[in-house]
Amino acid sequence: MDSTTVGHAGSVFRNCASESIIIVMNGAETHPMTSAGPTVAPTPERAAKPLLSLASTAGRDFVYLLCMFCMSVIAFVVWVTGFTVTVSLLVLIVGVFVWLATAYLFRGTTTLDRHLAGWLRREPIAGVYRVPPRPGVLPRLRSVTTDPQTWKDFAWLVLNSIVGFAISVAALTATAIVIGYIAMPLWWWAIPDPHTQYGTLNLGIYTVTSTGWAFVTTAIGLALLPLLVLLNHGLASGHAAVAARVLGPSERQRLTARVEELASTRAGAVQAATEQLERIERDLHDGAQARLVALAMDLGMAEEAVANDPELARGTVRRARDEALGALSELRDLSRGLRPALLQERGLATAIEALAQRSALPVSLTAIGPVEETPESVRTAAYFVVAEALTNAAKHGGSTSARVSVERRESSMMVTVADDGHGGADPHGSGLTGLSKRVRALDGTLDVVSPPGGPTIVKAELPCE
Repeated sequence: MDSTTVGHAGSVFRNCASESIIIVMNGAETHPMTSAGPTVAPTPERAAKPLLSLASTAGRDFVYLLCMFCMSVIAFVVWVTGFTVTVSLLVLIVGVFVWLATAYLFRGTTTLDRHLAGWLRREPIAGVYRVPPRPGVLPRLRSVTTDPQTWKDFAWLVLNSIVGFAISVAALTATAIVIGYIAMPLWWWAIPDPHTQYGTLNLGIYTVTSTGWAFVTTAIGLALLPLLVLLNHGLASGHAAVAARVLGPSERQRLTARVEELASTRAGAVQAATEQLERIERDLHDGAQARLVALAMDLGMAEEAVANDPELARGTVRRARDEALGALSELRDLSRGLRPALLQERGLATAIEALAQRSALPVSLTAIGPVEETPESVRTAAYFVVAEALTNAAKHGGSTSARVSVERRESSMMVTVADDGHGGADPHGSGLTGLSKRVRALDGTLDVVSPPGGPTIVKAELPCE
């Protein structure tokens, strides 16, 4: 995919969006047309791929069943201990805090089960919990107690400690027996009394008392191996599906969480707009308005002095002209902060290039994909993310250079700004908080990584749908 690099002053920017548009809009890889020819025989590598895939799946199932056994034991200890201690102390005030700690212990244990089931299913399982409306023990206690997911977690722990334990023990036992059958020639001779080893050496029809019978048992184990693989896969997949059903959010929980998130982001957007209006009012009052008042006064003085003292009038007019130019400059900077004209006229890449040229730091820009083929609100948010990050890097970060990357993906735009400063940026500062509200209003995410000593990396992912 084409990328574009823009340096600081004097660098060259080449827009490759048109080439990228062709690649992205096709939606699939293109392959050259070839004429019909003789069928090529499959290579050994191609023939081995299904076997490797089957072995990988069987291995994942076995690891999942083994972890399921461990988690079922942990679940039993957690819910039995938490339930008994909470009930016994609930008559006391301390029981309230014990219940709160128990609920979070339930939450932590089921989070491990979510990660485990999501790993097997190759898709994450989200855990949606209610957020307390305000800080404090009582709001948190009410939120945890009335949250349906808390009781779903408790039900899962009870279910998994019983059914999950039985399933995992049965599957692991069957696996051990089949592996023992296959490896029978290696260990049958070490057992002193094979007739008492029912199910292993004593199979009812015969007893393994010689190497010949051991190899017969190996053949039986190999014949049972496909059935074992199917059994383990079915048990593991079924358990993971139930875990996703119980521990995953219901449609009502998703809608509730979505409504709360939208209420929060819209409130943040309204607050950000209010703060921006206050800043505009303050800048106009302290900047352009003061200059215009001074301009009016200078023109009045020039009008009075033009007849008696032309030199004084000319000096006053020159001063008034400077005030007018200063007012125009401040108004231009203010309008750029509202909606950059270059962004509307020339596109995002050119606008960010202008930011890089105005920055006090050497800035390199990489644009990947059709960055211009995005909604206007997304391009505006991306521009302000870059502008704020570069400003912070130059003023507070102690940086000597910065890198900007804008990448258009299938359904989102990723904006990354990295500098080599001393780090320690506060994600809750006024500038980054305003950016976060702007990004969240578009259902995007803003991540700031700035450890002490640097570097500082600001990443914003903006959905384009």
